[in-house]
Amino acid sequence: MTKVQDVVYANNNNNTDNIGMLPPQQTLPPAILDNFNDVDPEIGKKEQELEKNLTLFHTVSLAVGQIIGSGIFISPNVVLKGVGSMGISLIVWALAGVLSVCGALCFGELGAMYPQSGGECQYNKVTYGRLAGFANLWVLIIVCSMGIAVIALTFSSYLICLFADPEYAHFEMIKKIVAASAVVIVIGVCIYGTKLGVWVQSIFTVLKVLSLIFLVVIAIIFLGQGNVENISSGFTGSNLDVSDWSGAMLSALWAYNGWTSISVIASEVQNPEKNLPRALVITGLSVTVIYVIVNLAYHALLSPAQLAQSESVAVFAGETFFAPYGPGAVTFVKYFFAGSVALSTFGSLLSMVLSTSRLPYVGALDNMMPGFFGLVSKRSKTPVTSLLFVGLTSFVCIWPSNIGSLIQYVGFLSWIFWGLCFAAVIILRFRNPNTHRPFKVPLFVPVIAILTSVFLILGPTISSPLTSLLWLLVTFVSVPVYYGYVDNEGKCDGWMRKLTHKLTYYLEATTGVSSTDSVGVPGAEAGASTSGGGASSNAGYGATKS
Repeated sequence: MTKVQDVVYANNNNNTDNIGMLPPQQTLPPAILDNFNDVDPEIGKKEQELEKNLTLFHTVSLAVGQIIGSGIFISPNVVLKGVGSMGISLIVWALAGVLSVCGALCFGELGAMYPQSGGECQYNKVTYGRLAGFANLWVLIIVCSMGIAVIALTFSSYLICLFADPEYAHFEMIKKIVAASAVVIVIGVCIYGTKLGVWVQSIFTVLKVLSLIFLVVIAIIFLGQGNVENISSGFTGSNLDVSDWSGAMLSALWAYNGWTSISVIASEVQNPEKNLPRALVITGLSVTVIYVIVNLAYHALLSPAQLAQSESVAVFAGETFFAPYGPGAVTFVKYFFAGSVALSTFGSLLSMVLSTSRLPYVGALDNMMPGFFGLVSKRSKTPVTSLLFVGLTSFVCIWPSNIGSLIQYVGFLSWIFWGLCFAAVIILRFRNPNTHRPFKVPLFVPVIAILTSVFLILGPTISSPLTSLLWLLVTFVSVPVYYGYVDNEGKCDGWMRKLTHKLTYYLEATTGVSSTDSVGVPGAEAGASTSGGGASSNAGYGATKS
């Protein structure tokens, strides 16, 4: 297999505005880079430790900011379709919050044990071997691409509500065209540079919070006017098919997805033995209360039938409240909700594309992905080829499915490997009992998380066996890819080198920039191992350290 450091380009020059490899620390946020560092069970050396400057308040703020996203604007109708009634819908949202806390506690223990790892790929690699780490990376790229498609479709749904009636015959096609265009635009923005994306996302997050507050306020006013018929529906129309509940649970858990980020910051929390579990519980309960209140607002303003039929639920709810106040008020609330949600989801789209593009890049540094994914523009300091690849896969994911289906595919695949991470907590307790653990979760927590994973995997398998089998096959394809490519350097080296050279030549011709004379992996000069092999091999993880 062609290693990143083996790629040598045809043109030699000293132009600084070119495409080539930059040191990982200059191109990756620590949260992404740490996903792929080699993990030593005895990690804890002083030079590897990060400064512990996160208080309880800071930890909660960061975690809440990571969790609350576009899911609360798109998942409620999918959850309601699965369970059939308001009562069970609210139970699902509350239960999803509790389960997210259990998952976050497990990731928190793993993240605090291995402060330089910071992610599920590494946890599975350490516990089950290098193949499991590669399979997780393989699926994670697919899952993130589908997640980008979901966010793009959410953005599109709210944006075109401003200009087209959802009942319009070609609404779905227009929505997908706009979503695909948004992905293309975001890829262009991210190739240009990361600072613009971060700045835009911060502003759009404020709009998202204002939308939620405004929605709850008008729901309270609506109920105060005596409009209680919608919220009094209770458990009427409940779907008692438990296999369908797993799909609803996956959709609710999509809105809580940011809990996995806690493992990234675990090593920077002050007094982690006390503050980390407190932060996780406070975050989980806070977000759960917020989500249940927002869903109560939806159900107060809309009947179950109206909520189930609308993907742009915030817009529909606002229009329902302001309808008696005349067309001017309806137009205002329509533009407020549709505009603010569309802008905030566009900010989320920027963030998701930015972080997902780092997966193929770091995979290339680890020799788990083709070397050309390690090409980085020195002008914008972004992984150009990885961004193009993520853009292509996300673009493809937009067309064949709807939002609800994509959310369930994402959840189904994610919980397979999250379940392995939960099991890793128990396995590592017995395998490495002497490894320092800043805090331990009670063993019933990973047991609950494991049982949840089994339910969320078996439910869709029973209700949609062919679709679930297809995605399981996609997961298992990673095995022959691993043994045929990652673990078989000699056979792949020649054609991969040629492909990398051709791609580099094409980028030079189309972008007008030049390549460096060679590409090196920081740390390789110092003897860091970059060879593939067994589960214990450094395999490039060590090469990313500097």
